[in-house]
Parts: sequence; C-alpha cells; structure tokens
Amino acid sequence: MMRDWILENASIIVGLILLALAGSIIAVGFSTARTSGLASEITLIESSARGGFAQSNQGYANFTTANAADLATGGMFPQNMVRNGVLYDDWGNAIQLSSANNGTNGVIAFGGGGSESVDSCKTVVTGLKDYVSLVVANSTFTQSTQPDALSAEQACAGGTATIALTFQ
Repeated sequence: MMRDWILENASIIVGLILLALAGSIIAVGFSTARTSGLASEITLIESSARGGFAQSNQGYANFTTANAADLATGGMFPQNMVRNGVLYDDWGNAIQLSSANNGTNGVIAFGGGGSESVDSCKTVVTGLKDYVSLVVANSTFTQSTQPDALSAEQACAGGTATIALTFQ
C-alpha cells in the first residue's frame, strides 16, 4: 500500500525536490551577484572620487561623509546606494567617507554591521583592486600583499568585519 502510494507520487516528490534545489541555487547566485556588485560599486565610487578630487588643490579633503548628500546629488555614487542623502552598502551599513595623509588619499569604510556573511565579505574583499591599502578587521592588504581566498576569509571571520579602502 505504501509502496503503491510512493510509486504513484514519485514524480511529484522528485519535482518538489528539484524545485527546492533550484531555489537554493538561485539564492546563492543572487547573493554572489549582489556582493560582486558591491565590489564594483565601491570601485565606481573610488573612480568617481579620483575624477572629482585628485587634481584639486585640496585633494580629497572634501571627500567626507558630511558631504555625501551633495556628492550624491552630483552623481558621485550609484543611485541604488543612496537613501535620504546617506550612502549605504549592500549589507545595509552606512558608508563612511574621509581623507587621509593631508588629503592625498581618499578612504571608503563600509561593512561591520554584522549583516554580511563571511562568504559575502570574502567575495567583496577579493574583488576590490587598485588601492593603497585595504584594511579588513585587523588585517591590512596592499598592492604587494593582495588578499587571496584564504586570507580574505580569515580577515572576514565572524561576519562583522569593517572594511576600509584607502586610495590615491
């Protein structure tokens, strides 16, 4: 009796299993695409800041969180990252902007709110390029010591890593 029921409903059971599997694959793909997108968005902000500040007499001195609303109005950031004049990362954390070394460097700090997974943090960290330094929690990377998958995962451990990218 049970065997007959299983045979009669096998195609439904297999279909439900395949549907669940497809949903899981789509969710993982969406998460990876979103975090890869964050690395691209941070790179875009870095590029826009270079174009807007690097050649000025003050350098990056006005590249600050306090000026984020005005910079957003000027098109410095991807529109999907700006809400009510505040810049947010894909994990929902406010992004902090500042300058370093007397305005010769710009700094973009993000993450750290606990909503990023180690895997998504690792994807972002290994996707960032062209920086003076990249500080992830207590680990510092440079152009000569870029993170690989293992060092990025170790830096992102705990899922609460703040990431600070310094660029010129």
